[in-house]
Amino acid sequence: MRILQVNEIDLPGRRFNGYDLQLMLNKKGYEAKQLVCNKMSRDKNVISFLPTQSDFFIRELCKRFEEKVSLQSVIYPYGELMKDMDEFKEADIVHYHLIFNHFMSMYSFKDLVQTKPSVWTLHDPWALTGHCVHPIDCDGWLTGCHNCKHLERYSPLTRNSAHSIWEIKRQIYSQIDLDIVVASNWMLDLVKRSPLTSHFKNIHLIPFGIDTNIFKKKNNVEELRKKEEISKDSFVIMFRQDDQEWKGLSYIKEVLSNMKKSEKIVFITVGKTGLLDEYKDKFKIIEHSWINNPEEMVKLYSISDLFLMPSVAESFGLMAVEAMSCSLPVIVSEGTALPGVTFAPDCGIELKKGDTKEFIETILRLISSPEECTSRGKRSRKLVEKHYNIERYNKDLINLYKEILKRNKSNSKRIK
Repeated sequence: MRILQVNEIDLPGRRFNGYDLQLMLNKKGYEAKQLVCNKMSRDKNVISFLPTQSDFFIRELCKRFEEKVSLQSVIYPYGELMKDMDEFKEADIVHYHLIFNHFMSMYSFKDLVQTKPSVWTLHDPWALTGHCVHPIDCDGWLTGCHNCKHLERYSPLTRNSAHSIWEIKRQIYSQIDLDIVVASNWMLDLVKRSPLTSHFKNIHLIPFGIDTNIFKKKNNVEELRKKEEISKDSFVIMFRQDDQEWKGLSYIKEVLSNMKKSEKIVFITVGKTGLLDEYKDKFKIIEHSWINNPEEMVKLYSISDLFLMPSVAESFGLMAVEAMSCSLPVIVSEGTALPGVTFAPDCGIELKKGDTKEFIETILRLISSPEECTSRGKRSRKLVEKHYNIERYNKDLINLYKEILKRNKSNSKRIK
């Protein structure tokens, strides 16, 4: 079985963008490769669409043109190039991931899917909307994204062409048949409700998996805390520091503004830095830039007592699962994939969006109740081992590939 993974980049997001999948598949004796625009690894099984500097220049020109005329994923030529590549011709199955990050035309995508048995993992709802990655509180994606009132949302438009883009997607999807993979029940619900994708017959729920042998609480917590200059009796709260609208940092800022000053509470952040400077005279805030090394992330999870993920839009929430695997209780917001992913209320704690009072009260309750933190943390670990382990994820995908090939072979016989 020959499987081709296709994504915009290889190493960032490698666990679920196809890079680690091709490593796993090759290790198990299958033939797997990955096609990307931006190759950062030295892996011989990863091939770049853009081998020369001039190719990157052409890509940038396409990007600027689409931004100017308010189009998305219409004119990029790399899908056409892909049809003539040996890696595509030799593949039995092509698995697409984040393919519309400025490198593939939707029209080329249609031709590719019509040529080979295909899987498409929807990592976010962009495929269902007129332009935005997350519609958040907007239901326009259900009726055609007419007169979009949120042109500034990522990916932004300078003109109100959201309905035109939505209509292009409708026309493209109506002409293709492929297997859709989503990682959460929340995304599954969106795909089934969308007028663009509800006709697809083969939609699969395959939650992402993590290596629970890596993501587990360290035993030397006291030693690790000393390295971060955190006292033994401090209550450590960890979260992602990100200024993207849907990540919920504004809610955390409201919490920091309204909570009483405390030397006992320590905040650890990962991601961007410098967004919380105004609160550093009130709380100890330890900032880390984005960390790609899982072992380093595990150290931070291990010295923490609580993980916050109050995103207003989230299609899975990998960091929440990582935190749970390290035996942390997790606070999440309603209306996203997170309550389901964290098994709230039995495990994760679900809060109303924007309810600062409830947010603060919940944090203070957990600070004063180490028994609840420990209990929820233990449940978190067990649920991750059962539902989100990497072996289960890999097995489910391999079984899907086999099912597709079997189905395709059966269909070919019927046609003959």
